[in-house]
Amino acid sequence: MISCVGLHWIIKYGSILNIPRNLIKKIPLFENMLKCSLCLGFWVGVIVTLLTDHNILLPVASAGVCWFFDNINNTLQSVEIKLDK
Repeated sequence: MISCVGLHWIIKYGSILNIPRNLIKKIPLFENMLKCSLCLGFWVGVIVTLLTDHNILLPVASAGVCWFFDNINNTLQSVEIKLDK
């Protein structure tokens, strides 16, 4: 599960993937998927399941866990911005 969250954050926020991410965002389907933590978390879970032969329910659990931790990350960033002001 930790690998799913890590992969989710790398795909969504990693600066090393800025160029490919900007190219992929030109396709509306992928632009929407990269904005949605549930969607991206699900597809990350599918990739991890296919690569590791984990339980078929991993994508569903990955979607929820990625969404949860992404929201915690967003909340912490918002608090940090308010404290800096």
